[in-house]
Amino acid sequence: MIRAALMSLVIACPAMAQEVPNQAQAKRDLFGTRTSTLEVTPQPFLSDLDLATLREMPKLASLKYYGALAVDPDAGLQNEASTGAFNYHSLEAARAAAVEGCSAKAGGRSCVVVAEITPRRFREGRSLTLSQDASRAVAGRDFRRAGANAALALSPSTGAWGLGDGGDAALAACAAGGARDCEVAVAN
Repeated sequence: MIRAALMSLVIACPAMAQEVPNQAQAKRDLFGTRTSTLEVTPQPFLSDLDLATLREMPKLASLKYYGALAVDPDAGLQNEASTGAFNYHSLEAARAAAVEGCSAKAGGRSCVVVAEITPRRFREGRSLTLSQDASRAVAGRDFRRAGANAALALSPSTGAWGLGDGGDAALAACAAGGARDCEVAVAN
């Protein structure tokens, strides 16, 4: 019985251990950092003016991927409950943060996502996704300047990230802003 349990643990360990990419591998998998794309999701409660306003957002503000804008359908777009979540490490995390923030401001009512910000040429299925700022850090000199054992840690739920000379230093830098779920995502 003990032998069977040990064998199942040995077989499961490689599947549980997720390899962290180094800088060169991460750079190949990440999207470019120069531009992002806004995708508007029409909803029955959005007027033509609301849709036009949403489509003009990139001209008025720098929208960093991954991002989402959530709205309380009962209150409409131009309401204090409308909440944006930008510069997250995945579209799913940005959606969740925007909806949660909007619902909290709307007194618990359900909010819906009306716009999403993704990298240019975005495709689902990449093994590594980082916010626009974190992607820029990995692709540039900042990562190398972090030290010989450079690492980047990120918070999947908050969009926070940090660089450091080694995993522990990167985790500390990520957590310095209050994130509690930091994990090493890139390490040399």
